[in-house]
Amino acid sequence: MGDDPRPVEDNTRGTIKVVDDIGTLHCVFDNGRSFGVVPGEDSFRKLTEEELAEENEDMDENNALVMDM
Repeated sequence: MGDDPRPVEDNTRGTIKVVDDIGTLHCVFDNGRSFGVVPGEDSFRKLTEEELAEENEDMDENNALVMDM
């Protein structure tokens, strides 16, 4: 994320909450951070259907993460 003094670590997942009128993707990340991701400037990718299915397998009926310890 460029020269951000508190960068989001690689492979941190996030959810797009809003896309503004200039195309910035305003995201909330799993680590609690939130900010705008700029296409063409910031590096990101959309999760595959398989990755999303794996994530859903780890959720209970209330969409709470079920941890395996």
